[in-house]
Amino acid sequence: MTISCHMPNFASAQEKDLSAPKSYDRYDYSIADSYNLNGDCMNQILPGGKFNPQFTAFLDLIAEYAQQVDGPILFRPFHENTGSWFWWGKAFCDAETYKSVFRYTVEYLRDEKGVHNLLYVYGPGSEAATLAEYGERYPGDAFVDMVASIPMTTRRPATRTICL
Repeated sequence: MTISCHMPNFASAQEKDLSAPKSYDRYDYSIADSYNLNGDCMNQILPGGKFNPQFTAFLDLIAEYAQQVDGPILFRPFHENTGSWFWWGKAFCDAETYKSVFRYTVEYLRDEKGVHNLLYVYGPGSEAATLAEYGERYPGDAFVDMVASIPMTTRRPATRTICL
């Protein structure tokens, strides 16, 4: 079971019903495409940020789903972060912000919501040219269970590898 999460751009999520009992029903994410690069979303979703309520509501949806699954789920949030085609990509936040958001995601789901069947996958894009570039946004061993998309070199063909 996997969740490769193309999270919506929370800057574009519309308020729907702020009194809805389930936090994720308070927002309309349908127009908030992950390829929408507007709104400085990545820099505004941590606690205190303008889009944190929309972000945590979306994480509540993931938590509710994960708690219904009997078994592990590979969860790959904010993948291909070394590219810039998603709002969480390299052009839209620095490495420290990326790591902070990844860590917050893990801590919120694990510690706040009590979800313990997610295995967190760090999967930057294959365009990282070196191991140093590949690891620049690595959130740390305490927040990552698996690593994917080993960088390619200019001398070898591109490969996709999942390492355990």
